[in-house]
Amino acid sequence: MKKRVTKAIALAAIMMGMTTATYAQDGLTLRLGAGLPMGTYAQGSATDLATSVATSESGAAAVGFGAGVKYQHGMGHGLGLFASADLFLNTLNGDIREAKGDNVTLPTYLNVPLMVGANYTLLHVGGAQLWVEAGAGLNLRHITASKASAAVGTLASGDTETTYALATSFGWQAGVGATLGSLSLGIHYYALGAAPVSGESTASYDLGGLLGGTTEPVAFTAGTLSPSMLLLRLGYTF
Repeated sequence: MKKRVTKAIALAAIMMGMTTATYAQDGLTLRLGAGLPMGTYAQGSATDLATSVATSESGAAAVGFGAGVKYQHGMGHGLGLFASADLFLNTLNGDIREAKGDNVTLPTYLNVPLMVGANYTLLHVGGAQLWVEAGAGLNLRHITASKASAAVGTLASGDTETTYALATSFGWQAGVGATLGSLSLGIHYYALGAAPVSGESTASYDLGGLLGGTTEPVAFTAGTLSPSMLLLRLGYTF
């Protein structure tokens, strides 16, 4: 009888541990962290990009910021399904910012990956859980406008503004992390897919106040950008 009671208690403890591991991350999680650009997304300097974004595969992105939300629902046996929406912001790197001059406004990369995937709890140790996850979905890429101004004394001045079209691509992510209570720490790799950099440029001019105007927009396509980054971020589950 005593052995049966002992076995029942042990089984109950295991089931409680599995339940904790399965549902520890359930709910809505707010995630904040830093994004380190990788591969061609990080490559590029003032020498080959000047003040524009991409004339080739190079993105010249600097270390950026990431924020987002994830909703997860436990399916049992350590498996959970999730949907996530994030915003990743990267400026251009320091080499380009130092070379740009006072009359140049540089663009900023904004990536919004919308993904679904699965999370699996590998190990439950005390109050902590170790997990892995993977997901895939659509990435929305926006590049903010850039602008360059020039003047010849007070006689003539001009501005060139470049706006970039919204691009979409298929992306995926994989990560590993640990959760303790409502807090989590994860390392994730995001490959957000390749899409052309396109848009249009418009020039305006002023000749001493006597003559001025704006040119018709000129469309362009300038290479392909493939954002990829490694993210380290903290999460809080409500």
